[in-house]
Amino acid sequence: MTRTTARSIPKFALLVLAVLGPYPGCKRDSADSKSESATPAPAGSGEVLLSGTFKRVAKKVEGRVELVRRGDSYALRLLNTKVDNLGEVHVYFVGLPDAKTTIEMAATETQYDFGPLEQGAPEQLIGLPSEPAPELRTVVLYEPRYRVNLASAALEAESTAK
Repeated sequence: MTRTTARSIPKFALLVLAVLGPYPGCKRDSADSKSESATPAPAGSGEVLLSGTFKRVAKKVEGRVELVRRGDSYALRLLNTKVDNLGEVHVYFVGLPDAKTTIEMAATETQYDFGPLEQGAPEQLIGLPSEPAPELRTVVLYEPRYRVNLASAALEAESTAK
């Protein structure tokens, strides 16, 4: 089990985060917060709030993603995820109900890059700074060099996700 570290977040993003605070798409009431820093990823399995299966946009893909909560910590859990791509693949959390094309992905202003995908890892856990905003409901596997949406997973409630 691994999680994104500062090495995988561009230095500019860290500077913006330090100046402006946590991602605006992830919110937390200041009364509930014990610190202003990002919350570590939940340990253990946690409660699965939403989940989705990756679907091909530009490349063949396998795997699932879950939004999990344990206490007041939130994370994206990628399970057995790999995409047929030779270059680097990044994990994005975007403000769309689904991202079926690269054009849709490029058109949204609400998108957060959580760094590289660990291709084929049984589990990759990406800690979120706080509870994600309701509009953040799609995880995209993105090729930053050519700016291509390779695959996406729309997150849905467990009872409706397949």
